[in-house]
Amino acid sequence: MKKSRKKLKGMTLIEMIISIAIFAIMGGLLVLVGTHIDNTTKATNNLKNKIVVESPYAANHITNKEGGGTLGKTPLTITIEQDQASGTFYYPEVNAKGETELKQGQYNKGDKVVLDCEKYETESIITDQFKTPEEVDAYKKRANGDLNLEFVEIIPATTAPAGP
Repeated sequence: MKKSRKKLKGMTLIEMIISIAIFAIMGGLLVLVGTHIDNTTKATNNLKNKIVVESPYAANHITNKEGGGTLGKTPLTITIEQDQASGTFYYPEVNAKGETELKQGQYNKGDKVVLDCEKYETESIITDQFKTPEEVDAYKKRANGDLNLEFVEIIPATTAPAGP
């Protein structure tokens, strides 16, 4: 009895080269995506750190770590116009005791509400810690380093908002 042997056939050289090329392209794309994710993560962390550092100063209206001075504030007016439907809104009001309370009001289509605000810029809190302009420039070249966070504080109304 004669045994029959099957001829085993492997991959040809062309198939091997094509497989390696496909893996190389996929690897290159993976590196590019990973680099983008890394840059996005760094930018997000820088922005988060900037907010964590600057927001307490804006909330307390101070300009340095010793707690002295006040932040430069800019008056700001925000106008909101209702153009869809009627409903209820709430607004802060200072009572006779000097305490701020939330009051309820009604709005109708076409009503406008004007909010008086103060805007605080806190970029100087970060840049004042650098000793040279080159350090400031290097900081601003980082991801999100050129962002100047602005914090807005709504001034409580002393009277109810007027209708149209």
